[in-house]
Amino acid sequence: MAKSKKQKTKKKTVEPEVTVTADPVKKKPFNPLEFFQEVRREGSKVTWTSRNEMMISTVMVIIMVIIMSGFFFVVDWVLRLLIQFILNLG
Repeated sequence: MAKSKKQKTKKKTVEPEVTVTADPVKKKPFNPLEFFQEVRREGSKVTWTSRNEMMISTVMVIIMVIIMSGFFFVVDWVLRLLIQFILNLG
């Protein structure tokens, strides 16, 4: 036996259009003295690295640059030899 389904009809309501107008935001005039005071305040909140941490990071970067330059030198050399071999076959 088939069940009968009741169809629900929804009434569509028309909502009125609402226009919102915001008051223009008033900007404060630029004050260079206040700007630099805020910069100093924010700079004092920063956790700066110590000299020792900076030296360790610098040495690590230099070592990685040397390792990577050596790696790319070897890859370039191998590819050059491979291309020369392929071109000399013909």
